[in-house]
Amino acid sequence: MAPATKEEQEALLATERSTSFAGAKCAGCCCCSAVIFVVLVVVYLKWQRICIGPLFHEEDVDLLRPEAALRAEELRRQAAEGGSLLSAEDLPYAFAVALNMGAGGLYFEDFNFVQGFEVPGCWNSFAAWVWSLFGKEEPRWKPPVEGETMGVMTYQEYAKENFGEELPGDFLDEYYTGGRVPSWEDNRRHRWGVQKLAAVVAAGRAVGIEPIKQVYPLEPRIALDHKALAKIGSDGFRYFGPMDIRYASNGFYGASLVERRMEGQRPQDMLAMLMTDSVFGAHLQQDASGQFQVDLRGLAKYAPIPGYAKLGGRAAFRLEGGLLRTVELEYNDTVYDNFTDPEVDAAYARNVRKGWRMAEAAFIASLLSMTNLVMHVKDLHLEIASAFQAVTVDAFAQRPKHPVRRLLDAFISRSVQATNDNMRLLFDFHAADFSLAPLPYQEQLKLIDDFIRAEPRNLADMDMERYGRLRHMDPEFSTKEAVVNSSSWGWRWHYRALTVQKLLVAYVDCFLGAEGLDAAAVEADSYLKDWWQRMIYHLPSLRRATEENPDWAEVELERASLVRAVSTIMLWVSWIHEDVGHSAAAYVWNPLYTPMCVPEDGVGVPLLSWAFNAMAYRGFVFLHRSTLLEEAPSFWFDGNADSRQCFEDFQEALRGLGESDVAFSECEKDGFYSCVGRVETAVSS
Repeated sequence: MAPATKEEQEALLATERSTSFAGAKCAGCCCCSAVIFVVLVVVYLKWQRICIGPLFHEEDVDLLRPEAALRAEELRRQAAEGGSLLSAEDLPYAFAVALNMGAGGLYFEDFNFVQGFEVPGCWNSFAAWVWSLFGKEEPRWKPPVEGETMGVMTYQEYAKENFGEELPGDFLDEYYTGGRVPSWEDNRRHRWGVQKLAAVVAAGRAVGIEPIKQVYPLEPRIALDHKALAKIGSDGFRYFGPMDIRYASNGFYGASLVERRMEGQRPQDMLAMLMTDSVFGAHLQQDASGQFQVDLRGLAKYAPIPGYAKLGGRAAFRLEGGLLRTVELEYNDTVYDNFTDPEVDAAYARNVRKGWRMAEAAFIASLLSMTNLVMHVKDLHLEIASAFQAVTVDAFAQRPKHPVRRLLDAFISRSVQATNDNMRLLFDFHAADFSLAPLPYQEQLKLIDDFIRAEPRNLADMDMERYGRLRHMDPEFSTKEAVVNSSSWGWRWHYRALTVQKLLVAYVDCFLGAEGLDAAAVEADSYLKDWWQRMIYHLPSLRRATEENPDWAEVELERASLVRAVSTIMLWVSWIHEDVGHSAAAYVWNPLYTPMCVPEDGVGVPLLSWAFNAMAYRGFVFLHRSTLLEEAPSFWFDGNADSRQCFEDFQEALRGLGESDVAFSECEKDGFYSCVGRVETAVSS
């Protein structure tokens, strides 16, 4: 081969120089682009920190905790060193940060903010300011549109029409919801949030991945370390920190609440304290011997998620010197009556629950399952709230200014929106796994079916006057004197509910009187009678009340039945929904003492299920909505000053309880319930 000529060598050299220059230019462009991208990301993150909040929260989650509890936790933290359990020393944890960042960015704004509520962020604030200049501020409440209906249908019909499939559960053919969200309730954000989640779930399933199954592994695990648990549940989420009481979040105060209530008690009895001071007391019954019982052994037949302890158990209590004491705890066919076992305490110091502590944790998980799955989802969302809204809207569609339609407006708000979206999230996307109970969603639907057949709800029995009697509880337990007197025992949950029910009865009676609806007017009102018959047909609990307790609710509407039924439903969809909804932050965000999901070997806290539950409740359950003590919209009263005064009197009485009654004023960081000023009007989240 002939050697290259001088011209060819020069051309080759020029080509090499050109190629090198192009490569260098390309590399330079890539480097510049990378630098610009990094700078933009840093600027964006800084801007987000300024406009919304930090990714990592530095507040002291141990601020209100007793010294003895902190010392015990430090020993558990030291026991975890060098082992497989994570503690506060091993954080931040990348998966939890990514999950919380994704949840905040993907859907939190879509679900948490509805019309009339300020959305955080610099751009959102600027846009809201501009719109306000043009008088375009949206009110929280808009009046119903004459002639517009929601279309009452069964849940199964709704699932087939909107999910393209049938869901397991016979009750879905017997319980009712609305087919659409009414135009006066904005649904754009909600719908967009569900669509984004649907896309994520569909993408996973398209490649053979069931998203919820990614939460099933039990490893890694966290030590019984509150600081670590709080950071994993909040790092990466900007909108509020673990100790912020903001929007509908009551904060991560559950651990300090338990510890402060237990401080100084000898012997320490956490379960009895929870039955006294929290919503768990709703499950108490008194037997003929004077003992108190909670029997949840029937839950043991439902197969748990693999690796998690099964539900079930039974607890017995007695009164001693004005305190409730646990005398017996049964779980997994073993009965415990000695709660001072040194071997059990030593294991707990190593982050392991065994013996009676394992039984206690599994029993608390069972109480939470009953509260979340049965009281909250089954009783309130699926049976009462959605049908209550859809039937009321449709029955009064041609007379949206009817007095009873205006009376009920606050208590039916967004119930169909919340319930239909929750049903899809829980049972179509399978988010019910872990978030309602440590059971697969199919087992949860089976449990609901079984409870409906074995223990069907009767609205008359949900009246707090009857509720206590049916549980053989002494009426003296449900008095202010019993709650505040250290020498007597008070049934705090029931006292609170009974007190608010009395206020609601007075409000309903006052409002009807102000609107001229005396007994004769009620019985002569064709719209009202039609609404009542539709309610009986579509609400199984009301229908059962008319059949079994006609002295409480008659088939043919009369005023006394109307007052009893309406005030009872109002109590449950507002006050008790708050007890089992937003107030649940004290339990679901406290796996240290009130775990929702207990590993069957009792070791630590599985990180994936805890991070998922913390994210799920923050984004789907603890949502910011209108409250009972807000200023009422004028259309509720249609110019009637007397009916407005009835509502304002109710508000003033409720506000007074929050200021002067310890059963109500001990709230949020100081109690297991929301403060009265933060109680929602309806099942709207």
